[in-house]
Amino acid sequence: MMTTVSTATTFEALDQGLRDSISTLSICASLRGGWGPDTVLEVSSIATELGDIKWNIEHLKDSMTRAKQDLKYSVKLKEKMLNLSKRLDHMKTNLPHHLPTNKSTGSSASAKVKEEVNNAKDNKENVSPQKTLNNQNKSATKQITIIEYITVEEFESVPKYIRGRLQYDQVNNIVDQINKTLEAKYTLLRKPRAKASDVEMKQITACKRQENNETKGLYFVVDEDLKRWSSLKLDPAVRSMLTVLRTLKRLREVRGPGSLVRYAALL
Repeated sequence: MMTTVSTATTFEALDQGLRDSISTLSICASLRGGWGPDTVLEVSSIATELGDIKWNIEHLKDSMTRAKQDLKYSVKLKEKMLNLSKRLDHMKTNLPHHLPTNKSTGSSASAKVKEEVNNAKDNKENVSPQKTLNNQNKSATKQITIIEYITVEEFESVPKYIRGRLQYDQVNNIVDQINKTLEAKYTLLRKPRAKASDVEMKQITACKRQENNETKGLYFVVDEDLKRWSSLKLDPAVRSMLTVLRTLKRLREVRGPGSLVRYAALL
């Protein structure tokens, strides 16, 4: 049997329904001179409805409690997302210079070659085709082979017994130093003899003595070059990093005569 109490959708309607039911029961009791069986049945029905209402209220309280917990979690999640967004923005604007690229771009000599070629193209209407070709060929010969940075995947592929406790950034730092040495060395070797000082001529002669048939076409450095043109200290850690670069085919060793070891850059 549907009653006002069972169909109430608001607390106000529920209150009014209960008051109406109690009023009806009171009238019935006064007219009959006491509580009859039908009145007892009605009271039992109301008691059942009140039990249902109590259960619904408890269920509503539980739902509200869970909703409050979800709201707190959402606020914390929002804070985490905002912090993550700030970190990503910071990373985006502070990308490390060690990120590898498909093509080496770290050499200023390479940039200079590109600039010279572009200038030749811009001014080609004022230069004969043969002269432009000669200038481009001459510029191309100035490009120095440099070592590309290694990737995280490559670094992690190196056996643990080779890399030991070395860090990824350390290996790419030594790549910078070797490239710096290569550029300084071969810039000196290409310097016109008439413009070289006595000290530079001695260095050029020493560098020429390092060459042999096996190094033809290679750009390489030796320990003395690294001491002269880089900030590296040739300690065991640096030796380990050179081994890592050899393992990853960034360097190749050319030995001899005697204890001389050349580290040749590989494309």
